[in-house]
Amino acid sequence: MTNNRSLARRALARASLNGKLWKAGAGSGLALAALGIGALALAPVASARTVAQVGNSSVIADAGVDGSVNFFWQTIGTSPWHEEQVAPTGTTTLTPSVAQVGQSSVIAAEGPGHSLDFFWQAIGTAPWHEEQVAGPSTTFSTPSVAEVGQSSVIAAEGPGHSLDFYWQAIGTSPWHIEQVAGPSTTFSTPSVAQVGQSSVIAAEGPGHSLDFYWQAIGTAPWHPEQVASTNSVASAPSVSEVGGSTVIASDGPDRSLEFFWQTIGAVPWHPEQVAGPGTTFSAPSVAQVGSSSVIAVEGPAQSLEFYWQAIGTVPWHPEQVAAAGTTFSAPSVAQVGQSSVISAEGPNLAVQFYWQAIGAVPWHAEQVSP
Repeated sequence: MTNNRSLARRALARASLNGKLWKAGAGSGLALAALGIGALALAPVASARTVAQVGNSSVIADAGVDGSVNFFWQTIGTSPWHEEQVAPTGTTTLTPSVAQVGQSSVIAAEGPGHSLDFFWQAIGTAPWHEEQVAGPSTTFSTPSVAEVGQSSVIAAEGPGHSLDFYWQAIGTSPWHIEQVAGPSTTFSTPSVAQVGQSSVIAAEGPGHSLDFYWQAIGTAPWHPEQVASTNSVASAPSVSEVGGSTVIASDGPDRSLEFFWQTIGAVPWHPEQVAGPGTTFSAPSVAQVGSSSVIAVEGPAQSLEFYWQAIGTVPWHPEQVAAAGTTFSAPSVAQVGQSSVISAEGPNLAVQFYWQAIGAVPWHAEQVSP
């Protein structure tokens, strides 16, 4: 049975992702009270799932309620889903992040004692291989993992609300650490990606501002930019390359959904409101699918909402992927094959998967794991 402290921490983590609790220490009685969670009467709360294409498969990484790290895969266009345990009980309490790097599936997760762990598996092989990227008391958020250039890269919130970046050339060791921003700069899970020829990171900054950092691959230092000022964001942002632009999605004031874009190599940032107040109840996930920017988010009454915009056009187009009472985490969106795909937590901690052929309707639902 999962212990109450672990469940409390996971509940707090999910609340932080959903913008319901902006920053409280794990185990805080005040924070638990704000969530309506009793110290001795906690419901199991699973964290968000992350979805990606790896090789010819859709893949999902999941933190189990027992603190395990789990991996699900499905060859594109086939069934069923296949489950693998990447790491055992007690490995993590926050959402893992999954990506393809080189010819491997890779997962990053916060480990015991606020350490940072990395798991990799050559596509089509077994077993999973574990590496400790950073030791205890180094990592205080869900990490974000991606391929940038010829390296695996990870971004995570560090001690004292700093922002840390780790990289490892594919097929080599060790891991290299860089401090992107010092203490009191970072107040959410960061999001990392390759945009053009740069590593880029988006994170919530002081006073609910939105901050962006970039570094040309293979160079130093990191360059900071403020995308949006104080009281502009209320969740962890999501960053991606779409067309010839850097794009960021974030939960905005009054549960709105905000989108920011910047042509690569240019200034300034351009804001757009994707959906108005009362529409957005989680951290969003943004990606390019086909020739569109797409965003997935938890909507009102635990629904699942999807928004798309053809690159270079207006307006945004909303679609409801799943009705009320279906979605209980921040979703994750990606292009897999010729489809938009989304993964999210469903009722009773189920792992849910939705797909839609690009340019087609409707959305198709699959239960990955009950």
